[in-house]
Amino acid sequence: MVNRHSNRISALALRAVLRVTLMVCLLTGVLFVLPVPDARAQSPDDGFNPLANAGVWSLAMQADGKIVVGGSFTTVDGQTREHIARLNPDGSLDTAFNPGANDTVFALTLQPDGKIVVGGSFTTLGGQARSYIARLNPDGSLDAAFNPGTNSTVKTLAVQADGKIVGGGYFTMLGGSTQQGIGRLNPGGSLDAAFSSVANNGVMAVALQADGKIVVGGAFTTLGGGAREHIGRLNSNGSLDAAFNPGANDIVWSLATQADGKIVAGGEFTTLGGQARERIGRLNHSGSLDATFNPGADNDVYALALQSDGKGLAGGPFTALGGQPRGHIGRLSSLTAASQRLTVDPGGTTVTWTRSGTGPELACVTFEAWIEGSGFIPLGSGTRINGGWQVTGLQLPSQQGVWIFAHGYYGTGLYAGGTSQVQAIQYVYLNHTVYLHAAYLPLVLR
Repeated sequence: MVNRHSNRISALALRAVLRVTLMVCLLTGVLFVLPVPDARAQSPDDGFNPLANAGVWSLAMQADGKIVVGGSFTTVDGQTREHIARLNPDGSLDTAFNPGANDTVFALTLQPDGKIVVGGSFTTLGGQARSYIARLNPDGSLDAAFNPGTNSTVKTLAVQADGKIVGGGYFTMLGGSTQQGIGRLNPGGSLDAAFSSVANNGVMAVALQADGKIVVGGAFTTLGGGAREHIGRLNSNGSLDAAFNPGANDIVWSLATQADGKIVAGGEFTTLGGQARERIGRLNHSGSLDATFNPGADNDVYALALQSDGKGLAGGPFTALGGQPRGHIGRLSSLTAASQRLTVDPGGTTVTWTRSGTGPELACVTFEAWIEGSGFIPLGSGTRINGGWQVTGLQLPSQQGVWIFAHGYYGTGLYAGGTSQVQAIQYVYLNHTVYLHAAYLPLVLR
């Protein structure tokens, strides 16, 4: 059966397997590509060099391999692009995408429907007034129906599985109501009045957990009405999680949550959870310090991202990481494996994606299938289950080969304001399943 479908396997695998990891040199604003599965993961891809003329602060990789880029630049690849642009998979400029913002774009996050939520210090986007937050359609045109507005900079964004959007920054108003430092919007852009929290200083990073709780990092010393030194956790309604209080002695710039519930933090701190941790550390789900993780960096860690294999990437102005020379970017190994499995029930009604270990925790998941004669067919958004994601109520064909794709989205980079994907694919012939790939679409670091 594998031989019979070998040509089809090769063609389809290109969609999911031959993806690249994007990393951004935060200090120079130069984009370069590192293929994660390749042994040459320390050297750039010479064919990818779009060159921005100033800092790149956020990246988001779309399902089609195109890369949305945000920052303080005004040209990309030699062409005028005001603070936001999109690149083709080979690094060339997507000339059809040019919304333009009048100031820096700090955060980009993708919705499962392909729309792009944008945050920053801009007051116009796409030629229209938009105060610090806006949404673009997949083609780059402005989503006219989405206009919540804030009164100051948005630093971080995250889209929940239910489509709601969590935003953090320096604002004190969101959607026309008082929201200090952090707030949540409904999918249409109206304020989620059921979510209420307050930070007394800037919120730099938010990270979503599988249980619906939200880990928050920043410059604040109080959060949700309680003392929290630069890191805290909110319940799904915005109330403070009283049991979680590790504390850091300086700003937390970036957060990354693992599938096993652990939380990696990076920033300017030198203590975390009451113990010495030089600018990077990891917490258990409870908030206690993970004593097994202590790489250390000799300067600030601004950006974090997790690969699908459980390894972690860190970016910042450091010159040493884990006791080894590393120029502003480095990768950390993991003692615990990341695992995932994509399965289809024999009746073809349910697809399940289980994930565990040190791989990234996902904010939302979509599924699709490739069926001969029909092409790609959306199967719908995933629902969280214990240990993973699932979509039900399907009618996959029997006595026919089907490719199943699972796409997971999660935040990465500075302010956790970029978006990465991890992907799994499976070929099935119902009543006889053959696992051909544990495919992965690696992370985006900005």
